[in-house]
Amino acid sequence: MLNPLMTPLMIEKYAKRLVDRLKSSTLRGIVLTGSFARGEGGPFSDLDVWCFYHDKKIKTSSLPELAGITLDLREVCLKDFKNDADGTREYVAPCFEQLIVFGETPFVLPSRKKIKEGVLHLLVSIEQRLTRTMPPVNHYEILNDVMYLLRIERYLSTFQYPLTLSELYANQLEEKDRLLVEYYSSYLYRDRTVSEDEIRNGMDGFLNKRLQ
Repeated sequence: MLNPLMTPLMIEKYAKRLVDRLKSSTLRGIVLTGSFARGEGGPFSDLDVWCFYHDKKIKTSSLPELAGITLDLREVCLKDFKNDADGTREYVAPCFEQLIVFGETPFVLPSRKKIKEGVLHLLVSIEQRLTRTMPPVNHYEILNDVMYLLRIERYLSTFQYPLTLSELYANQLEEKDRLLVEYYSSYLYRDRTVSEDEIRNGMDGFLNKRLQ
């Protein structure tokens, strides 16, 4: 389902409703991550919510709705989370891209070695997704992953993580990488239609440079 661009106020109001519904004696924190935490939620974005519990997962039967938004809710035991945390995007990105709406965040940045291992695994995953024929390639998902890779490359070289798209675009020295930011922006805000050939040509150069 397509969703409208959400304002920070709308997200804040929804977060308060979410806390009221989920709050319990074992709840330790609720954190929003991803595109809405970055302030760039668009038509293809879902709302990523992490709920952290002290000793066990609490399966919630019903949640407040947010019109037009798909909710990606993860209910995690803190002990399990600490054991499973690694250098993948799933655990690294929220260290930079998060909005704490209740309690505290358990996200702790892993070592640079683990982050680099996660980057390599993600690059290989993107390459595999681009080469398969079934099911259809999700170009928005791939471009979203590429935006993370560009951000984390900047962090690894300068210790700065460009959160906004304008920052990300300004920091790209390679014209081809700037084009990928533009393609993602086009998907995000529907400025124009980006062809599959444009995306694949851009991705070929991106992957070849990093996987050679």
